[in-house]
Amino acid sequence: MIFKRNASDFMTANVIVAGENNSFEQVMTFFTVHKIQHLPVAENNKLIGIVSMKDMLSFIAHQLNDNPMISKEMLNNNFSIKEVMTAEPVTVEPESTQKEILEILAAGKFQAVPVVKGGIIKGIITNKDITRIYHYDATHLI
Repeated sequence: MIFKRNASDFMTANVIVAGENNSFEQVMTFFTVHKIQHLPVAENNKLIGIVSMKDMLSFIAHQLNDNPMISKEMLNNNFSIKEVMTAEPVTVEPESTQKEILEILAAGKFQAVPVVKGGIIKGIITNKDITRIYHYDATHLI
């Protein structure tokens, strides 16, 4: 039956995670090499925020407004992940239902939600994950 799954059933469990000291260049490398658009940020294994590609583009745009001749070195020097990320993001637990997660993402405020247990990141669910599992269930449960 559709919507009978928990977060742990379809989350991405092997999550790429940034730290508070990652540079602009490192974060952009995470996005490009791993082909992701959302990057949880952790400190001492505890989730403290999430940064999206949209957040990074906004940072670049602000830097370009201040200096149209900006360099990669300047971006690295001016970058602070804590200033760019969304602190204390909305999260779900591994036991959260598919329907609960769908309602959170359907609100349209963001496109990914970290899955945490006791503050520790266990996975991430994106709009793509919701679409993929919905499609699987719809085509296999007819």
